[in-house]
Amino acid sequence: MKTCKNLLTNIFPYVLLLMMTAIALYFTRPVSLQIRWNDETLYYTVAQNIVRHFDFNSNHYLASSIIQKGYPTKDTHLPGYPLILAVGFLIGGINERTPFFVNYFLLILTIFLIFTVGRFIANQWVGFGASLIYLIYPYTLILTHSVMTEISAAAVIMVVVALLFVQKESFLKGIFLGLVIALAYLIKPFLLTLFPASIAVLWIEKNQHYKKTLLSLLFSFGLLFVTVLIPLSQNQEIYPYAATIILSQSNLTDMLRMIWENFLFNCTLIINFKKFSVYGTITISMLVLWSINLAVLATASYQKKLQEWQKYTNLSIFSLINFLSALLAFLLLYQYINATRGLAVFSPLMAILSVTGLWLLTPQLKIKKVVAIGLSICLYLSYSNFVTFHLLRQTQQRQYQRLSTNSSRLEKVISKLPIQPQVVMSEKNLYLAIANYPTQVIWQLPQTLHELREVEKKVRVELIELKDSDPIFQENLQVYQNLNLLNNRYILQYQDQNFYYYLRLDK
Repeated sequence: MKTCKNLLTNIFPYVLLLMMTAIALYFTRPVSLQIRWNDETLYYTVAQNIVRHFDFNSNHYLASSIIQKGYPTKDTHLPGYPLILAVGFLIGGINERTPFFVNYFLLILTIFLIFTVGRFIANQWVGFGASLIYLIYPYTLILTHSVMTEISAAAVIMVVVALLFVQKESFLKGIFLGLVIALAYLIKPFLLTLFPASIAVLWIEKNQHYKKTLLSLLFSFGLLFVTVLIPLSQNQEIYPYAATIILSQSNLTDMLRMIWENFLFNCTLIINFKKFSVYGTITISMLVLWSINLAVLATASYQKKLQEWQKYTNLSIFSLINFLSALLAFLLLYQYINATRGLAVFSPLMAILSVTGLWLLTPQLKIKKVVAIGLSICLYLSYSNFVTFHLLRQTQQRQYQRLSTNSSRLEKVISKLPIQPQVVMSEKNLYLAIANYPTQVIWQLPQTLHELREVEKKVRVELIELKDSDPIFQENLQVYQNLNLLNNRYILQYQDQNFYYYLRLDK
């Protein structure tokens, strides 16, 4: 009887968390489970290629990348998330609904792990509060209802944290840490910081048998890095990120100048809350949660309680190493408005640290003040979540409309052709590779006829869709004075208002 009671006591919090998460997902569900954002199409087709052919190459290409890198290439994103989706496809079938259920499972896993780690560091109330903070954090629900990498990255981070802080030291622990950190790198390359952060925590704690964990971690991750991570990181598509442009500079002075200019530009974005309200509310959310953590660390240092609060201190060190490294990389090499989504992967850590921090400060602030602060944070995060969710949902709907329109327009043309083209060139038509799989799409057009010829040296393009405003269309008209032929290699097959469809001549 006592065993049953203990089992029920241990299981009940997880059942309650599951119900809470399910209710939140139900009330924020989209109208239909369909691909809505550009990047979602990339992850989906790579995952489909993995399941069908165990092929990591992409079905989406940029003309500029084909010219520089060749064809075929892997997607610019590493295949960690597509590998997870591929497992989902094997279980639930290849369809647009499956990735959403994969994300729902990953969200629940993350919630459970947050509770487990919070209970281990403090108590179950801290674990429950941290789970709630993560659930209402801006980005969590909207990204769960999207086929994006952040939810899977957050889940993998929490697996690393649970292994690192909850499990006892052993060879097996180090091997599992190496495997999970390798997967984290394949999902988000900047999560390679999990490796040095984990080593730092193991070295600081120096628990019994920590050397076993450390050595097996070094061995397993080193082996995976050489045999798996490096090969999968090769032959990737070149995408014109700010980082790609900056790091491609041959002159160190130019590179440093561009890094500084990018940093100043990002600083202007951060403070321009009125223009970028979504990113402003998310930035404030991060500042609020991190300010609690820093206040606790300052208090612990002043009162000489760092050793007494060792678990919290070590988790803070682990979290700050990862977060600050990623933040610095984003500020210097990327655009902050895009980076805020990447930084959302650390929100489970922020949630645990902030709630645990408030609990540790209870003797100094008294319970009423702690509860008041906690409720204020929850209210602000709820408001921020509401604003962010609805603005991003509207963005999703607009982008879905464009994806659907671009794809259906070209699908109608393809259905009338005497052949089924394998490679199609169509500006920003990313959904076609899903709707008409295994069709491959060059979704960034060459700007000139010369670039088109360079693309043709690498890949046979069978159908090209052009608008009369495209530079290559205008150049072709100027050079050949003929709408019916494109570069003397493609013949006009159909015209739909200002769209022209050219089929490759067999010669």
